[in-house]
Amino acid sequence: MTLHPALARLRFRRLLLLIAFIGAAANFVAFYPGILHHDAWAYFKAARDNDWTNWQPPLLGFLWIPLQKIHYGPQPMLALFVAGYWTGFVIVADALEEDGRALALLTFAAAFFPLTLNFNGQLVKDVSMAISLLLAAGIAAGLIRGTIRRRALALPLMWLFLIMGAFMRANALFALPPLLDLAATATSARWASLGWMKRIVIVSVVAIAMAPAHILADRNLFRVVDIKPMSQLQVFDIGGISYFSGVDRYNGFFGQKFVEKNRTCYTPKAWDVYGWGGCEEVYENLKPEFGWPLSQRWLEAIAADPISYLAHRIAHVNRYLQFLCRDCKEMVFTGAQSTNQKEFSYEPGIIYQAIDAASQAINDSPLGRPYVFLLICLAWTWASLAIPDATTRRITFALAASGALYALGFAAIGIASDYRYIYWTMICATLATPAVVMRVFARREAPLAYRLIPPLMIVAVILMRESVVRFFL
Repeated sequence: MTLHPALARLRFRRLLLLIAFIGAAANFVAFYPGILHHDAWAYFKAARDNDWTNWQPPLLGFLWIPLQKIHYGPQPMLALFVAGYWTGFVIVADALEEDGRALALLTFAAAFFPLTLNFNGQLVKDVSMAISLLLAAGIAAGLIRGTIRRRALALPLMWLFLIMGAFMRANALFALPPLLDLAATATSARWASLGWMKRIVIVSVVAIAMAPAHILADRNLFRVVDIKPMSQLQVFDIGGISYFSGVDRYNGFFGQKFVEKNRTCYTPKAWDVYGWGGCEEVYENLKPEFGWPLSQRWLEAIAADPISYLAHRIAHVNRYLQFLCRDCKEMVFTGAQSTNQKEFSYEPGIIYQAIDAASQAINDSPLGRPYVFLLICLAWTWASLAIPDATTRRITFALAASGALYALGFAAIGIASDYRYIYWTMICATLATPAVVMRVFARREAPLAYRLIPPLMIVAVILMRESVVRFFL
C-alpha cells in the first residue's frame, strides 16, 4: 500500500526528528557538563564577575548571563550548542527531501561526522558562530524550498541567527556573502531576479561593514572595555615581517637587538609567543602604542616590505592549514577543561572516547588536515553549479562557498593555528558533499568539467602534499 505523499513526508520528518533527538541526547551525555576551553572559561568568568573586555567578541559571553539564571555552570550552554547543531542538520536535510529522500538522509547523516561532533561540545565562539550560521542557512533553505511555512516567525529567526553568527567572531564576515545571498533570496523574490554581479557587490559590502559594526557594538551596545584586539594581529605581522626581512620594523622600539631576539620568538604557528609564550615583553611594552600608533607602525611595515609580509602570511596560512609542513599537526582532543579553572570537571565516557578515537583516526589519515576541508569546499563550489535542481544547487553552492571563503579569510587575518578554527568550513564540506556526489558525480549526463575536474583536483593536491611531506620535508 502506497502512502499519501503528505503522510509519507510527515513520517520522514518524524524519523529525522527521532534520530536527531537520540543523537543529541548521546551528544549531550558525551560532553556533559560542557568543555570550558580557556576561551570559553574567559567568557564564563566575565559573565560571572561582570568584568568585560573585547579581547573576545563579547556576544557569546553575554549569552551566559541569562543562562546562569537557569543553572550555574556550562550545562545550559552545552544544551544550546547541541540543540542548535542537530536542529540545523535536520532543517537542511528536510529542505533537500523534495530532491530525493536518499539525498536528505545522507545530508542528515553528515551530522554524525566524528570531527564535527568532536568539537561541538567545546563552548567556544568558533562553534557558536558555526551553529548560528548553520541555523540561519537551514531556515533560509527551508523558506526557499517551502518546507518552512511560518514565514512570520522563520524570517526574523533566520536573520537573528545570521546576525548572531556575524558577531560571534570578527572574521565571520568572510563567511557571510553566500549566506547573505541565500537569506535575501529567502526573504524576497525580487532579490533573486537581480543579476549575480549586483548581488555579489551588495552582499560583499554588507559583509565588509561587519568590521566597523563590531567596533560600534563593543562601544555602544555591549559597552565593554576596549583593549584593541586588533593589536594581536599587528604584533604578529610586524614580528613576522621583521623575521623574514631581517630588518627591525619596530624601528628600534625594543632596542638594537630586536632582530636577533625575534629569531627565537617568532613562529608562523601563532602570535601567542609575543603575548605569553616567552617573549611577552613585546606585547606588554607595546600596550601604550595600541590604537593608531601601532596601526601606523603596522601599515608602514607592510608598505616598506610587502614581500616579507607575504612570506609571513603564507608561512602562517600553510601552518594553519597543516599543508606543506611535517611537524604542524594540531591536536583534535577536546576532552579537557581549561587549566585556568577548578570549578567544573569533565570525565570522558565511552561515547566521547568513541568520538575521540574516530577523530584521531581521521586526523592521522591524509584526509585529516584542515586544508582538505578548504579544498573540498573550493571544489564543491564549482561542482555544485551542475546540480539540476535549482534549490538544491543554491543551498549547496552557498554552503560550499561560505566554507571556502571563511577558511581563506585566515590568510589575511589569522593569528593562531588551532584546529577548531576550521570548524565552519568542516561543517560546510560535510553538508555539501552528499548533494555534489549524488547530483553531479553520479549523474552521467553532468558535464565532465563539473563531474571529473573537482574530485581529480582534490586527489591530485592530496597526493602532491603527501609526496612532498614524506619525501622532501
